[in-house]
Amino acid sequence: MDLLPVDIIDTARKQGRHASATVSGRRREGFLLGNRFVFSDQSEVLWMQAGPGEFRELKIWRK
Repeated sequence: MDLLPVDIIDTARKQGRHASATVSGRRREGFLLGNRFVFSDQSEVLWMQAGPGEFRELKIWRK
């Protein structure tokens, strides 16, 4: 998992698909952006990304 700069967070919110996935054994809400899953902590201070193979059980939310 990597910390993300602010500009990628805005891109994920605009272009990503709202989804949830299991990352390191914990269920997270976030955005699927290409083949990366972008998510934040509960207070939305730190945003991280999980690359392919780092997340499981992806569920994309319908709009």
